Amino acid sequence: MSLSFSWIVLLVAGLLTALPAQALEPEAELEATLEAIRDIERSLDERREAVADLEERIAASARGSSEQRERLGELEARRQAQEQVIADHEERVEAREAGLREQRREAAHLLHDQWLQGRHPQRSRADADRQRHHDVYHASIRDARQEALAALQERLEDLRAARAELAEERERLTRREAEAREAMEALEREEAARRAALADLEAAMQDETLELERLERNAETLDAVIREIEEERQAAREAPDDGETRGAVNPDVAFAALEGELPRPLEAPVVRTFGSSRDSGLGSRWQGVVLDAETGAAVRAVHQGRVAYADWMQGYGFLVILEHGEGYLTLYGNLDEIMVRPGEDADAGEAVGRAGEGSPGIAPGLYFEVRREGRTLNPEDWWPSQ
Repeated sequence: MSLSFSWIVLLVAGLLTALPAQALEPEAELEATLEAIRDIERSLDERREAVADLEERIAASARGSSEQRERLGELEARRQAQEQVIADHEERVEAREAGLREQRREAAHLLHDQWLQGRHPQRSRADADRQRHHDVYHASIRDARQEALAALQERLEDLRAARAELAEERERLTRREAEAREAMEALEREEAARRAALADLEAAMQDETLELERLERNAETLDAVIREIEEERQAAREAPDDGETRGAVNPDVAFAALEGELPRPLEAPVVRTFGSSRDSGLGSRWQGVVLDAETGAAVRAVHQGRVAYADWMQGYGFLVILEHGEGYLTLYGNLDEIMVRPGEDADAGEAVGRAGEGSPGIAPGLYFEVRREGRTLNPEDWWPSQ
């Protein structure tokens, strides 16, 4: 989008006023005017590039934050599993130590009996049967002692192995905790970079010409994604029926039947209504509503559907689009975290993400849209009357 003609004329007039009178010959005047216009266009192009760079940085840091959160979640799950493994190992060590103590007691008793046998043979002769079978009894004590010592050695080896396994698991757990700390630090860096880039973007948004261009570009990006979703749906309808669903969405209750009964994605007041101006000086309007959501609050699917899109989109932040059949879509924007993946089914009430922090560059809360066949609908018309 170019600068308005009247604005350029005013700027050029100001520049020409500052030129010496003798310089304002026809050719010189034309060249000065053209050069002034070129300067303005170069300046505007540079600012456009700066805004585009800011949005790329915001997208990169947002995706980096998402990856780090996912990594932290995986590390936490692995840490919990490892703690269970360690607990199991500790239980095995305790059991083997208890068995080892029992084997030591048995071995000690056998050694004591053998010592008594050698020192006080009369005690064994007191028993008539033992006296008759003295050699056999002595041999049995010797064999039992050897068996006890062998079992004791085996217990010792098992105990050493169990303790080694326990040490290895504890070392792994220590590494996991260090990795988690590194991931958390990386997440904090990504979040700080995104906040700084958003602050720079907010400053750039003060230029209404640039901001209108940005909003129009963001809307075009979203429209292109929605057209792609609709084309895929149309292709699925026209595909030969071979018994496969081919991505068709068939909710138990038709989305259209929920008009006036559709739940909100979360309970929060509306701070930007459908169709209201995004800014007093701009002609762009909100195509959905913005809810004053608490950061981190669960954002839930308003109806059964399929995840058609789940990723970062410039101007909308982390965005989830659900397809509900019959051309109906719901959009959940400015999320802090996405909890579903494209192609998955989402049940009504299932958490699809967590609400992000309000941002001038995206929205002052959770952004929510209802669409059918590409046309935006007022979500408040679908909610129960207050």
